[in-house]
Amino acid sequence: MMVSATTRSVAPAAPARRPTEYLLRADAGQLSQVMVYKLTVKGFELKDVQDMLSISDLYSTNKIMSRIVGKSIRTIQRQGSSKQPAHLNSQQSAVAFQYAKVLEHATHVFGNQKLAEEWLGRPCKYLDGDVPLDVIDNPIGFQTVEDYLERIEYGVYQ
Repeated sequence: MMVSATTRSVAPAAPARRPTEYLLRADAGQLSQVMVYKLTVKGFELKDVQDMLSISDLYSTNKIMSRIVGKSIRTIQRQGSSKQPAHLNSQQSAVAFQYAKVLEHATHVFGNQKLAEEWLGRPCKYLDGDVPLDVIDNPIGFQTVEDYLERIEYGVYQ
C-alpha cells in the first residue's frame, strides 16, 4: 500500500488588528493626522471602542470604558437609536484613541502585548510613581507616556 504525500498549502494567518485600527477602521499610518482628527470629531462607534478594549486583558479589567466615556456604558447605549449605533462624542473619542495609541506603541516597544500591559499597569519612576494607565486619559499625561515610550524605544531613558 502506497501513501502519497500531499502538501497542503496553508494560508497565512491574518495579522491581528492593531488597537487604533478598531477605532479608525483603517491603518492609522495610512491616514493623515487631519483625517484622524476628523474621525475623532465625528465620534467613534461605541461597539468599535468596546472591541478595541476587549483585545486587552488590562483594559477590559480596569474599567477603561468608564474612564473614556465619563459615565456608564448604559447611558451611552441609550443615546443611540435602534437605527443608529451609539457613538462617543469627540472628547470621548479622543480619549479612546489615546488609550489605543499607547497600547499600540507600548506593544511595539516591548515586543508583545503581554509585556506592554505589564508595563502600563505598574507604577513608573519616570512618572513619579504614577501608573501609566492612570494618566493616559489626560492629554498631558498621554503625551508624557508617549514621550517616555519613545525614550525607551531609543534607549534614552533614566
